[in-house]
Amino acid sequence: MSIGTESPKMRRLRRFALAAIITNIGIVITGGAVRITGSGLGCPTWPRCDEDSFIPRAGGEHTTWQTAIEFGNRLLTFVVLGAAIAVFVQVRRTRPHTRTVEVLTWGLPIGILAQVVLGGITVLTGLSPYTVAAHFLVSMVLISIAVALHERVRPTDGHPPASTGIRHATTALAVVGFIVLILGTITTGAGPHGGDLAAPRFGIDIRLIAIAHADAVWMLVGLTVGLVAVTWRSGPPRLRSALRILLVVELLQGAIGYTQYALGVPQLLVGLHIVGAAVMWAVLSAAWIRARPVPTAMADAGGTGSVAGEASVPEGPIAQDVPPTVRPDVTTPR
Repeated sequence: MSIGTESPKMRRLRRFALAAIITNIGIVITGGAVRITGSGLGCPTWPRCDEDSFIPRAGGEHTTWQTAIEFGNRLLTFVVLGAAIAVFVQVRRTRPHTRTVEVLTWGLPIGILAQVVLGGITVLTGLSPYTVAAHFLVSMVLISIAVALHERVRPTDGHPPASTGIRHATTALAVVGFIVLILGTITTGAGPHGGDLAAPRFGIDIRLIAIAHADAVWMLVGLTVGLVAVTWRSGPPRLRSALRILLVVELLQGAIGYTQYALGVPQLLVGLHIVGAAVMWAVLSAAWIRARPVPTAMADAGGTGSVAGEASVPEGPIAQDVPPTVRPDVTTPR
């Protein structure tokens, strides 16, 4: 695999993908703020803020600042969608790409639009813990898609992919990580921060589900420690870096989790725990992607406008995988 150079257009695409990661994490954070401040029904209906207006108005059962928090979270959706559309357009300007990139590019805006509908259902159901949990988990999927796009449009570093065993281990890591997220949403759904005083809760003993959540976290930390140890001196450098960062984030997240439980889940620590969950999942997604070989199969694309008799060199990231014998800018040693 040759080491790719990044054109200005590809650099712009990578920055748009990074913006998609940041905005998707950002809306998870603001969604958490909606929950812990009891602002979930600050706009009590959907798609309008109230029965007669799309924007907040004075009055109602909630304070002005609670309504502002909920309405601000809704407005942030347009920023998230804007980042996804920017990625979508830029991918088409830098074709051809691998089929993986093409599919992910479609998945991001479609997933965001689905998330908008799910958010509306969440409001209309009075913040049912089932729809709230689903809303959060879909955000995690969107973060994974954005991370995958960012990783697949960056230049390759010339190192071979991880071994099959490491790839299987990172898959196990991702599965356990998502189970941790699921148990975390159930724990939150059984706790006091439902987004509104009248919001329904899971009829589960929070102590039992918190113990199950903690056990899954310890399993995740154990798997991460094992992967960090195995890849300490070998494996793709980007993967090693992601795994080490992941371990640090997991330990910090665990410390916050135990502290918030001991202190009776105060709002600030709950908010930090939500931030940690989103960051942890983003880093874990990066580790999973970095353990895999870069796809080289081209999606269908139009001509590149090459002159007859010259080799056609793609502008996208798959140019990194074109053999030197067909790249006019590379001299093959003889």
